[in-house]
Amino acid sequence: PAVASRPRNASPQVFEAVALMASGLPNSRIEAMYAEPILEAADKLRGVGIQEFCELACGQQLPRFRRDASGWLQAAFSTASLPGILSNIANKMLLEGYSYVEDAWRQIAKIASVNDFKEHTRYRMTGSFQFQQVGPDGELKHGQLGEQTFRQKADTHGIMFALTRQMIINDDLGAFTDIPRQIGMGAAEAIADAVWGLWLRNPTQADGKAFFHADHKNYAEGADTALAVDSLTVAETTFGDQVKPNGRPLGIPASLLLVPTALKVPAEMLMKSVQLNETTTANKPKPNTNPHVGKFEVVSSVYLSNASFTGASSKAWYLLADPNRLPSIEIAFLNGVDRPTVEKTDADFNTLGVLFRGFHDFGCDQAEYLSGLRSKGAA
Repeated sequence: PAVASRPRNASPQVFEAVALMASGLPNSRIEAMYAEPILEAADKLRGVGIQEFCELACGQQLPRFRRDASGWLQAAFSTASLPGILSNIANKMLLEGYSYVEDAWRQIAKIASVNDFKEHTRYRMTGSFQFQQVGPDGELKHGQLGEQTFRQKADTHGIMFALTRQMIINDDLGAFTDIPRQIGMGAAEAIADAVWGLWLRNPTQADGKAFFHADHKNYAEGADTALAVDSLTVAETTFGDQVKPNGRPLGIPASLLLVPTALKVPAEMLMKSVQLNETTTANKPKPNTNPHVGKFEVVSSVYLSNASFTGASSKAWYLLADPNRLPSIEIAFLNGVDRPTVEKTDADFNTLGVLFRGFHDFGCDQAEYLSGLRSKGAA
């Protein structure tokens, strides 16, 4: 009987490289992942279809798929090598797609870790942990946890995909690699939708007021809130005047300037231009130097002005503290794993193919309203 002849270098990495070549991934990316001997062996197999790919990876002759689809699947996936190779390929392509989607949320959110799916309590800044002078008896005073809290809970998000009968008959290896890439993009979009949807929705807090609210001294509106030198000066002053619930200064400066795409260039100009050309009124003199040059890091997101999100605006902008010092929003990942995972799973009786599942465990919630300030911008 005929016997499948495996290439001389038949390591799992060779087959992974072959599939990545079929996916249309740039050669420079593939060359960065694998050593030269792996790439040479993979190049000789460039263009193989799914059936030949699986046969070579198994190292055995498989039945004709059109005649015996169930037998082909059973023979192919009874080996230890093929399921692992396909899972690794799916993981790589999923992460490739995951990196395609804008992740500006990483710059404005605190990244946290939880070890279960229970609801976790986080405490807001109340000023209850200030050091106090130790008396002659040497006794240290106890710090008190404040009553102001917010909740954090991770949930599982995922989707299934398959190496289907149609893909195998069409013998298109590229079709299989494209699915996990699309799922990776979907995973990234799920996080972005959760973070920015919550951010723009501006939900009500425990005190009955929205996160960004005039009573929290973190919201301003009016014609003079359009992004410019003067409005940025006012916002910086307002942020600097924030106090803890005990009335003491917050003591944490703003470090991020968050803007929609329409304000990205004006914001970058404000941060980079040493000199300014601005008109004056009533012959009032005004310095032409920029007091804010290099002061804040500009972060821009396309989600802030997207009309599909409640509260979106192309004119609103934000001053934020460093999220690692005082976060406005927190996103928590189960066990700190901030990337989605792919696993092979057994197909049900009605599915003639091989199933994989991609999943990600995360949750997000708004944190400390003292950490940010929203300016509505010009109407």
